[in-house]
Amino acid sequence: MTVVLSVKQKILLSLWLMTFLMLVLAGVLASVWFTQDQAKRLDAFLVTESHSVQELLQTYFNTNSGEGVGVDSVSNADFQGFVDAYFKVRLDRPQPYKTTLGIFSTSGVEVKASNSALNLSSVKVPMMARLQLVTVEGFPPYRMAVVSVMHNRRAIGTIRLACLTTTLEDEWHSYEFSLVAVLGLIFVSFGLLGTASIHWSLRPIRQMSLSAQNISDSHLDLRLVVPPGKDKIAQMAETLNKLLAKLESDFEFEEALVGHLSHELRTPLTILRARNEIALDKNSDKPEFRSVFEDNLAEIDSIVSLLTTLLNLARMEGKMGLVQRRPCDLAVVLKDLIEEFEPLWEEKDLSFQLTLPGGNTSWAQCPPLKSTGDPALLRQGFLNILTNAFKYTPKGSRIHLSIDESKAGDSPQWRITFRNPGPPIPEESLDLVFKRFYRVEGQDPDHYEKTSGLEQRGFGLGLAITKTVVELHNGRIRAYNPAKGGAAFEILLPRSHP
Repeated sequence: MTVVLSVKQKILLSLWLMTFLMLVLAGVLASVWFTQDQAKRLDAFLVTESHSVQELLQTYFNTNSGEGVGVDSVSNADFQGFVDAYFKVRLDRPQPYKTTLGIFSTSGVEVKASNSALNLSSVKVPMMARLQLVTVEGFPPYRMAVVSVMHNRRAIGTIRLACLTTTLEDEWHSYEFSLVAVLGLIFVSFGLLGTASIHWSLRPIRQMSLSAQNISDSHLDLRLVVPPGKDKIAQMAETLNKLLAKLESDFEFEEALVGHLSHELRTPLTILRARNEIALDKNSDKPEFRSVFEDNLAEIDSIVSLLTTLLNLARMEGKMGLVQRRPCDLAVVLKDLIEEFEPLWEEKDLSFQLTLPGGNTSWAQCPPLKSTGDPALLRQGFLNILTNAFKYTPKGSRIHLSIDESKAGDSPQWRITFRNPGPPIPEESLDLVFKRFYRVEGQDPDHYEKTSGLEQRGFGLGLAITKTVVELHNGRIRAYNPAKGGAAFEILLPRSHP
């Protein structure tokens, strides 16, 4: 399954990912630095402390040189007493690390040790004049400094100072917990601040989107909000506003052209019709002329009907204020319209199956379908749907009309569905049937229009007018093919509270 992210989601994901990677890198570098720094601090302590002990012992031997037997040996009893006293003083002195200090003879035998925590004699270290640092693996592992005790330019013993490396591990765990807590707090804080910053930065785009939602073919005079500054977003808004201005100009020209042509052509067509009627009266006794003039009158009526339809469509889409909004009852509009054309239904032996709110099946029991709009325009919109249903419904069939309550968000609506048992609409034409002059391919409109008793062929404008009427009333319309067969049109119109 492919996940499609919006631009904002991609920016936020990139921000959080980059923040996470940067903090992980910072954490790794901080961990490496801390580990190395602690190791250096331990080695520095061992070196400093070992040299301090070395200087102390060498001072002892230099001070007591030549007194007593074996005074220049670490095995001397007086020296061992001095070491015991030093260990006691050392025990009371605060130390940054817990250590074990041992004095060894040149042969590697332990003479004295400050404690028995570590077995320092288990490590074989060669005698060297300079200080050595040794890491002893095992359980537990420890770090040890080894330095010789010098007297009269010769080594008379060694000093071994060791510290557990678990001390470093304990400090590392404490540091790791603090580091993770701090980095986690920084990650969340920086991520939230970045999210808020991006949300604030995208505010101009949201304002443009909100203003664009109000722009339609009936509100082309509206423009996008241009954000301050001269950045790319402001330039895009200005470019789109120029495009909208051009579209508005072209649309107004188209509406004016249709209106003017309709007005200008109706007069000569009326004159032409009158002349044909006069000629028909004069030649009524000549069949060959009569048929010609009758065909001319039929074509003139067809052109006048087309011009009238175009003029009405141009007026509705031209925002000429034809919608006289007032409370109305959709049930009354539909009932009167169906009853008015009852002779047509009887001619094809058509009937209506009603499914009304409350489970009613007759207009007499139907509750008021309260709405707000122009009854005359709504009547025209419903008429075009019923004309199609009448045209494509076979003789002796039944047209289904169902009305129920619906809801779009918090807005209550009426759902009005017309279904006829005629041929289904091809899937590719379900959206196109509402376009001007569009007629479904693969169907023989002439056949249905002749069998339906209609004298004039349609122009493909009826459903376009219905769509305009519905949208002028803040509604929606769609065409679909029911599972039971046939074709259906669903209209959603705002519902008023009783």
